[in-house]
Amino acid sequence: MLFDLVSGTAHEYNMKKLPPLNALRSFCAVGQYKSIAGAAAELGVSASAVSQQIKTLEGWIGLPLFKRGKSSVELTAKGATYYAKVWQSLSIIGEATNELRGAEVATNVSISVLPSFASLWLIPRLYGFKALYPDVDISIITTNELVDFSAGDVDIGIRYGKGNYPNLTSRKLMSEAVNVVCTPAALEKYKQDYGSAENLKGLAEVNFLDDAGPNAEFKKNVGDWVYQNGLDRNSLNFAFRFTDSHIAIENLVAQNMFMLARLSLIENRLLSGAVVAPFGPWNTESAAYYVVYPDYMPMRPITKLFVKWLAKECALWEKETYSVRMPA
Repeated sequence: MLFDLVSGTAHEYNMKKLPPLNALRSFCAVGQYKSIAGAAAELGVSASAVSQQIKTLEGWIGLPLFKRGKSSVELTAKGATYYAKVWQSLSIIGEATNELRGAEVATNVSISVLPSFASLWLIPRLYGFKALYPDVDISIITTNELVDFSAGDVDIGIRYGKGNYPNLTSRKLMSEAVNVVCTPAALEKYKQDYGSAENLKGLAEVNFLDDAGPNAEFKKNVGDWVYQNGLDRNSLNFAFRFTDSHIAIENLVAQNMFMLARLSLIENRLLSGAVVAPFGPWNTESAAYYVVYPDYMPMRPITKLFVKWLAKECALWEKETYSVRMPA
């Protein structure tokens, strides 16, 4: 008989209905590493022992959980569904055991994030988080690639897109806006050559830096911006292309060029006067920033604390920049 701590009622449950725990541990390890050898190294047993445990579990359940390849294994559709639920259950057991044993509460959070967003927006604000929670260790993993949560090295990711990520829970943090920007020196020369910033036809002749980035959503808005302002979608001339927005912005300032920039990344340069945006209103992006984490992995309390703080910071930024993003 099991006692439900939530409802306060007792339930009859036959323990014989549960598969062997070691088989479940091996199953989750193989599902995580997509490799028998990787799972064996994680569990500290031989590869043959892991294979035997998988066979035991598949025999116990009565259907295959993996598709075997020459050098890898992949979960079947039913295996993936089962993996998500078993992983979550084992994680809960692990947390409950640590609490019972008096283990130290984890105080580290690992975050995967785009390099430009990390350096230009997130990290400057992290000092505020550290002031509130000095004992929490934050690890920032910068990459343009989508993080593989199955490795277990990352708690959450901050992604720029539309929020539709398979097998991940996503929560919108804040929207984004884009506009053409340049340096004051570049603007003065533009006025000399084309009369005023209201004459947008000159943008088809000046040299732009292309912040290509890893996101198709952002790239599409380069054409959207010029189209919405009466120019041909293919009219812009790009002198250089960068996949890192921070590098693009540094070169924009150094070379006195033009660039279609994201407000969150260029904001500090605008406030300092190093960059201006004289060619019209900011356009809201179809993409936005999202925090993501696996459906199958319960969020640890320390991670929840960080996400709550991050959501407040993003809401504050949206409020502070509302007049810029949504001009009257």
